[in-house]
Amino acid sequence: MDLISLRYFVEIVRQRSLSKAAVSLGLVQPALSRRIKLLEEQLGAELLMRHRRGVEPTETGFLVLERAELILRMSEQLEDEVRSQAAELIGQVGLGFPPSIGILFVGRILSDCIARYPHLKLLLQEDFSPAVRDALLSGRIDIGIMSSEAQHPDLVGEPLFTESMWLIGRPEDWPFRRRRLGLDKLDRLPIVIGSFTRLLLERLHARSNFQLRVVAEVDSFTTAIGALRAGAGFLIVPFSSVDRELQKEEFVGAPLDGFEITRSLFRHRDRPPTRASTALTGLIHDEVSRLVSSQPDVFRRFRAS
Repeated sequence: MDLISLRYFVEIVRQRSLSKAAVSLGLVQPALSRRIKLLEEQLGAELLMRHRRGVEPTETGFLVLERAELILRMSEQLEDEVRSQAAELIGQVGLGFPPSIGILFVGRILSDCIARYPHLKLLLQEDFSPAVRDALLSGRIDIGIMSSEAQHPDLVGEPLFTESMWLIGRPEDWPFRRRRLGLDKLDRLPIVIGSFTRLLLERLHARSNFQLRVVAEVDSFTTAIGALRAGAGFLIVPFSSVDRELQKEEFVGAPLDGFEITRSLFRHRDRPPTRASTALTGLIHDEVSRLVSSQPDVFRRFRAS
């Protein structure tokens, strides 16, 4: 099994056609077919199902596709690393992060990266922590920022900062006068929440005396904000998610005592950092330092207890 055969296989799956893949690769179709047949013999399994509309991966083919894409990507990174050892930093690095982090500072990190490393390409994936974790495990991204609770045995995490979780609502619906709220104030309130945040809250709920009433579980920040604007209930999110809306007084809110989220920077345990990912990690730490020093009442460095 070699990289060329894997690259040919990936292209066939992308094109869903042997003939189209042959044109894309600059090969004649019989030669491409022989190469894939040899790959199947080496692996001892059929990788493609052929039908009148083209080809589709078998169940084993999907597994090979996922691993092949990772191997090819790591091969490209290795080439970039070798070429850049004695030269300007080049290549690409994938970063995953939840929506609140995207709002908070990813734009500035992208701007800094362009200015400092003009030949470094960022591949950005915005999603909630479980999806970021899956992308790290599969190798689709190199580093990811997510809740420390999303840890996995195959990932190495480094805590970055802690921020409070807030209860947010429309001004006309807001029933509280306090600047901070105990978790008991959530009792029977109609709550819109993300699935991962719900898991965190349910752990606290088990130790507190209140009835949690979740009216919607929404893993889309845009949808959750839309539901809040429409009066569907109250939203529990990190402060950074709604800072701009609070400043515009579109919503009101208060931090929930004892409910915080720690953000950590993760990478895969079996994939050593590249020069590109190390450079991006440095930019992230610079931005976190700026954030903590500028808003110490909201963000703080993680301190192990």
